[in-house]
Amino acid sequence: MAEPTVSASSIAESSVIHDLGYRRYDGPREGARGAFHALTWQGVRALLGIGRPLKAKVVPIFVTVVSMLPGLAAVAAAGASGGQIPIRYGATLGPQLIMFILLGAAQAPELFSRDQQHRVLPLYFTRDITRNQYSAARLLALFTVMFAICLAPLLLLYIGEIGIAKEPAKTFAEMRGKIGPVLALATATAWVIATVSALLASLTSRRAYATAAIIAAFLVTSGVVSGLHDVAGVPEAITTVANPLQGHRTLSLMLFGETTRAMELTPPPDVWVFLVSYFGVGVAATAALVWRIRRMSV
Repeated sequence: MAEPTVSASSIAESSVIHDLGYRRYDGPREGARGAFHALTWQGVRALLGIGRPLKAKVVPIFVTVVSMLPGLAAVAAAGASGGQIPIRYGATLGPQLIMFILLGAAQAPELFSRDQQHRVLPLYFTRDITRNQYSAARLLALFTVMFAICLAPLLLLYIGEIGIAKEPAKTFAEMRGKIGPVLALATATAWVIATVSALLASLTSRRAYATAAIIAAFLVTSGVVSGLHDVAGVPEAITTVANPLQGHRTLSLMLFGETTRAMELTPPPDVWVFLVSYFGVGVAATAALVWRIRRMSV
């Protein structure tokens, strides 16, 4: 028996469109640029925990407060001594690198691993935004947050040194030369940690694995480089630059004209060597991140 034919008109008459309650958007369509800005801003909000439960804010608040406590103590000591105890920027911020690494390890997976875990990448890539723009937007959000948090303790020292001076206006004029080192140190620190953390977080959808990989990347590299100097006799000038922890402390001191006994006995490489090395590491990590996102199956 032949099956009865169903006309298109009868299908249209029996069809029903259900309203699932999604919010409708009637505003202007901003295209790829608007999508890039929206994705970047959403990343910043996610990293800082804005509009999210309290537990999402714990890490950025904890790192910010803890990294600023030594600076606050240094300013208080300098003020109580009437300026007899100098404020040492490099010696105060250098040991805080582990806190910034913790921030990158905890928050970078919030962007890259979470997107893979919740399978939202197909939604992004079917719109105006490209994979390269996605990589740039996520990395920009991470770098912006890292830069702001790295800059905060340096600004505290800078403003505090001016505030406790007997002649703040004169001190401010004399300290203009420190603006460059402050920005350079914050940028170099945020650039390396953000790019390396973003790359490692993009490799897995498991946040725990990404966090462990980021922490291990910095700490293991530091241990291996120290071993190369002690066991293999690699020159200290090379290991100082290649060691993430030691290199950052040395750069922090050199940018502000500070020194230690060890640096006087064995002078480290010039500042530009550190900056070029950090820039190269960031560029390599960024290129690897873009390559990873381009070949990611969604």
